[in-house]
Amino acid sequence: MTDPNLLEQAKTAGAALLAAEQQVLLARADYHTAIRRLHLAGASLRDVAQVLSLSHQRVQQIVSAAGGSWWPVWRTRTRSGDMLCTWCDRPPSAVAKLIAGPGIFICDACIEAAERVVRGARRATDIVTAAPDGTRPRCTFCRKRADTRRSIVVGPANICSECLHVCREILDGRAA
Repeated sequence: MTDPNLLEQAKTAGAALLAAEQQVLLARADYHTAIRRLHLAGASLRDVAQVLSLSHQRVQQIVSAAGGSWWPVWRTRTRSGDMLCTWCDRPPSAVAKLIAGPGIFICDACIEAAERVVRGARRATDIVTAAPDGTRPRCTFCRKRADTRRSIVVGPANICSECLHVCREILDGRAA
């Protein structure tokens, strides 16, 4: 016969273990996201590795798993020939800020237009729209698909609500 007290203790311990494992997963995701954002803010993989006492290879794995690096675009950011907003084709001299993505650029005005679409306040002059219902387009920045938490704004390129949030932080000077 099974001791009911021991059975209840095992169930309680199992529930506590499950909750702790979920907390570990959330903490790991936050840590990996923070490492990726350090890199996207301009720190090299080697610098991040050295400061956090990790191997360069481990930081590279973390950044890749958390959404990847925009480093190839950052290396070429001094080239001005193709530094036009992907959405509106305006050059850096015609915008307040131009943010580089993986082979694309987005200006402050297009970020604001995309934010209006996410809020449901799109203007007739905006060149971006919400993704049609039933479709799951990919974000051109992070390559993730639309889901219940991530809406996608479509235009000449696509941007998800999460990448849009990061762009807003960059514009507001809050990015790490």
